Amino acid sequence: MFTNKKTLLAMSVASVFALSGCSSDDDKNEVVPDPVVPPVEVVVPPEAPAELGAVVNGNVVDAASSDVVASTIMFYENGVASTSLVDVDGNVLTSVETEDGSFTFQLADGADVDSVTAVVMADTYVQKSFSIDLADLSEGDVQVELPLVSQSTDGVANQSVDASVSGGASAEAITGGVADGKATAAVTVPASTTLLDANGDAITGSTVTLEVTAADTSSSAGAAITPDGLNSEDSETIYTPVGVASVEMVDSNGTKVKKFSQPITVSMAIPADKGFTTGDELTLVSQNEDTGVWTTETQKVEVKDLIADGSFYNASFETDHLTFFSAVKGSTYCSAGIRVLLSGDDVPASGLFFRVESTDGYGSLRVRSGTSTLNARYVPGVYDGATARVTLRDVEGNLWYDSVDEVPVCGDVNVTLAAPVEYVDETLSLTAQCSNDADVSIPASGALVKYSLSGKSKKVARSTGEAGQYTLANLVSGEQYTVTVKYKGSLSSIGDQTYTITADGTAESQTEQLTCDVSTGVTGG
Repeated sequence: MFTNKKTLLAMSVASVFALSGCSSDDDKNEVVPDPVVPPVEVVVPPEAPAELGAVVNGNVVDAASSDVVASTIMFYENGVASTSLVDVDGNVLTSVETEDGSFTFQLADGADVDSVTAVVMADTYVQKSFSIDLADLSEGDVQVELPLVSQSTDGVANQSVDASVSGGASAEAITGGVADGKATAAVTVPASTTLLDANGDAITGSTVTLEVTAADTSSSAGAAITPDGLNSEDSETIYTPVGVASVEMVDSNGTKVKKFSQPITVSMAIPADKGFTTGDELTLVSQNEDTGVWTTETQKVEVKDLIADGSFYNASFETDHLTFFSAVKGSTYCSAGIRVLLSGDDVPASGLFFRVESTDGYGSLRVRSGTSTLNARYVPGVYDGATARVTLRDVEGNLWYDSVDEVPVCGDVNVTLAAPVEYVDETLSLTAQCSNDADVSIPASGALVKYSLSGKSKKVARSTGEAGQYTLANLVSGEQYTVTVKYKGSLSSIGDQTYTITADGTAESQTEQLTCDVSTGVTGG
């Protein structure tokens, strides 16, 4: 029996709806995924650098004007290149070339050294080595001034001569010298003498330049060009120079001549007022100008004839090497030391430099702020009975005191300070801002901040105690200053920056940008 076709169709449709479970429901029950939430980018500022530790801040200056001098400085410990010094980035510092006379260093981690020798060279100045005392670093920054004497200074004379050489020797004698009153010295290298470098090898250049520098030891010039280190602090005898001659020879390849295959003759002037006469023999000392090491030579300086005008004696000696030479006399050490009694105006925050200069000695010491009595047990060359002109200057060369005439400097030295200019202090605020989000910034702590008048020594600005804020102390009121900033650590990408300010007591601020890191995340509830 056949079933009705319409009935079969209805049943089929009904079964489909039953299986699907849709019946009369029209929402289709589609699955809707959660909405996609885009990642949130957050600009993260770098961690603020730690404050900079104590530094030695040095300036090479003209001894007469206190203007800074472009120079090269080599650092030594006991005659070898120093390994104890680092720059503020932590790199070992054995030498530095500076266009503005300024240099800065710190002690390396674990370094145990009380002093270093700085050998300073500059065009048209007499090369000199200085002893830098590092003991005060434990108390904070050490401000150092290294004064060089110009070759054109009264009482100083300098002359160069060139000579041809072949196979490291000259067929004829090489002679050179300088004579300007009592600033007189000369050198004679015999013919056929082989010229040797520091290693004892013959030089290979085709020419040599012989340079001779002399100074009048009857003026302060002789002591001024004599390198530090001639006398040690624990010495019972003080040597003072009575004749000086600096002799250098360089071949056309730039190699220094340091030794000779046979003795050469060096002569120098001994002023008549030094108390010596014809036939006397004087102690000879020499200093290696490359390392700063002093040596007492075995040979003596023989005092010869008095010149016609009676102002000085010729004196000479033989040697087989070149360096800075001095004929010296010995005196009793000033066991009392120097005690400087300060009165008048207070020592400024950046300190003062106490300097003595005479035929008896030349040297300087830093006077820290807050000092009323400077107990200076040791100043180079000061002996019992020594006299000197005494001056105190600030870092920029402004004169606070001048004795004008020479005064006794063994024992108490009374000084009345008078500020020569009006000073103001300012606060400099430094901020590091994220260039990818101007709303994110941090105080720029840990920077090396220096400031100076044009052509004068740089001073270091220290933190006020607030992150990113630095004190510019003892600005000469009304003057313009150049401020240099070396950003450190996490802010080093900013690079070195230079600003100009006017000293008017108004707070200063600078904002620098750097690209900050970005972190990503999501938000939700």
